[in-house]
Amino acid sequence: MLLPPTRRLWKSSTRTYKNVRLLRVAGDSMLPTLSAGDYVLSIKTKPRSIRPGLIYIINHSDLGRIIKRVRSQQDSGTYMLCGDNPNSTPSAVIGPVSPERIIERAILAITKSGIRKL
Repeated sequence: MLLPPTRRLWKSSTRTYKNVRLLRVAGDSMLPTLSAGDYVLSIKTKPRSIRPGLIYIINHSDLGRIIKRVRSQQDSGTYMLCGDNPNSTPSAVIGPVSPERIIERAILAITKSGIRKL
């Protein structure tokens, strides 16, 4: 027999999941890591927790919402991004991105072949 969750457990669960989103990937800039039609589970991130090498969702001023890997942090505090696909938009075109524009970190990929950590 299952009992309804207690009020405390419910509040805890709600707080745990309110910053998680499921996004669908469009385009091939992140091949072979992510393909068009794959899903990504993402969590909100704070500027101080951004690390090069991880995949993030960026609210770019010209390109809109994009998913890219953070390549490096510049001396100015901005970040350079790149796609995993060598044919994706070059970093020079994307330009340096301020940490406030990096809004979520991709943590899981849900693909046709299964689920994997990013």
